[in-house]
Amino acid sequence: MLALMKRLTNSVFGKLVVMVIVIGMAFFGVDTIVSQIRGGLGANMAQAGARGFDAADLDRRVETVLRNMNATSDTPITKTDALENGMIDQIFESESARITILGYGASLGLKPSTEAILAQTRSIEAFQNPLTGELDGTVLRQRLQQLGFTLNEFEVQVGDDLTIQTMQVAATSAVSAPQVLSDLQVQYFGEARNVSWFLYDPLKDAPPAAPTPEEVKAYYDANLEELKQPERRGIDLLAMSAEDFLGEVEVTDQEVATIYEATKSERFSDPDQRTYAELTFDNRDAAREAFGLLAGGGDPGTVRGAVSNQLKTARAAEVADETLRDAMFGAGKQSGAMYGPREVAGRWVVARLISVQPGQVKPLEEVAEIIRGELGGERAQLVFTAKMERLDEVLAAGYDLEQIAADLQLPLFSFLPVDPSGATENGQRIGALNDASEAVAQAFRLGQGELTSRFDTQTGIFVASTREIVPASTPAFEAIADEVKAYLVAEKASSAALEAANAMTDRLDSAELTFEAAAASAGAPIETLPGTVTRSSANQAGIPGPIQQAMFSTPLGKVINLPTGAPNVFVVLKVTSVEPPSPDAVAGMAMEISAAMSNTLGQDLAQALQAEVAKSLKVRTNKGSLETYKRTIAEPQ
Repeated sequence: MLALMKRLTNSVFGKLVVMVIVIGMAFFGVDTIVSQIRGGLGANMAQAGARGFDAADLDRRVETVLRNMNATSDTPITKTDALENGMIDQIFESESARITILGYGASLGLKPSTEAILAQTRSIEAFQNPLTGELDGTVLRQRLQQLGFTLNEFEVQVGDDLTIQTMQVAATSAVSAPQVLSDLQVQYFGEARNVSWFLYDPLKDAPPAAPTPEEVKAYYDANLEELKQPERRGIDLLAMSAEDFLGEVEVTDQEVATIYEATKSERFSDPDQRTYAELTFDNRDAAREAFGLLAGGGDPGTVRGAVSNQLKTARAAEVADETLRDAMFGAGKQSGAMYGPREVAGRWVVARLISVQPGQVKPLEEVAEIIRGELGGERAQLVFTAKMERLDEVLAAGYDLEQIAADLQLPLFSFLPVDPSGATENGQRIGALNDASEAVAQAFRLGQGELTSRFDTQTGIFVASTREIVPASTPAFEAIADEVKAYLVAEKASSAALEAANAMTDRLDSAELTFEAAAASAGAPIETLPGTVTRSSANQAGIPGPIQQAMFSTPLGKVINLPTGAPNVFVVLKVTSVEPPSPDAVAGMAMEISAAMSNTLGQDLAQALQAEVAKSLKVRTNKGSLETYKRTIAEPQ
């Protein structure tokens, strides 16, 4: 056989056959298979010790992450979005770190018991019967089916979570912060300080001399780039939203009346009141017996052995217990609905819904406009959707913006030249361009007359085009001489004020000038805090952040100056007292700070453990398999 193959490869035809076979193997993914075999990973994308995960496991994890994110997000994230923003790689790295810990645990023989997995499952509220509060097999299966898990996969997941939790607890349970560190933190947070200060305006009585015309011109020549106006563009904007088509739809009085009659009990009536019997028992057996009696239509007044037997009338918002509220006021609940037996604060509660008293219905005249507006909005949305399709057609056909506006019967808005932020030459911002900021930004990257892409936002759809381009340029000196002079005056004033403030601070530090004399020369009163403050109480006292930082980083007796919000005005500040925490304060803070530091040290130790585990148990990954998985997302299916 080997001789036959050797003779075959020596011929031109044989070499051609081998080439076709090699190409075919590569085409059908044999290179990936060989790579996996060489890596010893089999079908796994990553493996650490005895633990690994394949493409199906990664896909399930991706779907779980996206499901959780989309449950609270206004804008759903798809797998394609996750691929584009790098989330797939992040999840892959997270799963790789996870199996590293699990693989290390497996090498130690760490495995949770069946009882531990069952106890953890029972504690998950989503799997509990809403009436009894106990694990419900039917609810468990339904919920797992919704999440895309089999029971076996879920048990493995719970076991893995318990394994990781056990390793983390084992690594940090005995961590305690050294006393010396706790003492340092207590001294740091417990130290109390007080400061005195006064406001100093060096230019109040001696403003700097006005610059000469020659100085102004020289300043202009030296700052040509800083004075340059940015490129501005005259923008034409097409804006389209569903509200633009409200005038094209009609809602009749009959339609409003029909919708009112169909929905008034759910939408336009006050909350109903419900009367229910609530019985409390000392033991579960008595509660179960009462439950059977009430479920069979028995009179709540004839039930014996109840610690309390109350007939309550309330609205849903007045019932604090969420489970009881759902049982008595949930959708579709009618007279005879039951609740319990459920343990509450050591006793067992049973309830039965007796009657429902509907709330008062609002008259048609009061809600007609609400219905008309909603129905009109729905129909306008249909028109809007059709217009969107037409917009795509005319964009593809190469219409200019005026033709598109005429075709869609929409106004075309033309704006004065603005910079990329939407500001005109005099600095005025055009609010109408705020919602279309992405379209405006793209218009600045296109040539004059070119259309931007269609930008969909929460407020509408926008397409923009550049009508004219005003190049960036520095205005002539004569046109902005007054502005240049104002810039120069402000700069000279700022420099002079800072120089004077620093000079005063130097004199105070050298004892050439007393704090009281400095305040008197500034014509400002000296102010002092009512009492000492700590780092935590300073924030509560409303002391600005820069002042807080300065007062706790400046030595006792030293004077500093800080700028205020007012031009050329400084606060001159002196630390007047530094007091260590009292014994009572130390006693009150020590336990809390020690616990916080122990927690921080525990977190550091857990990270160190993970790093050591990663060193001792290397993760083997198959990047080719990961890229193949990514292609299944990127390529159209």
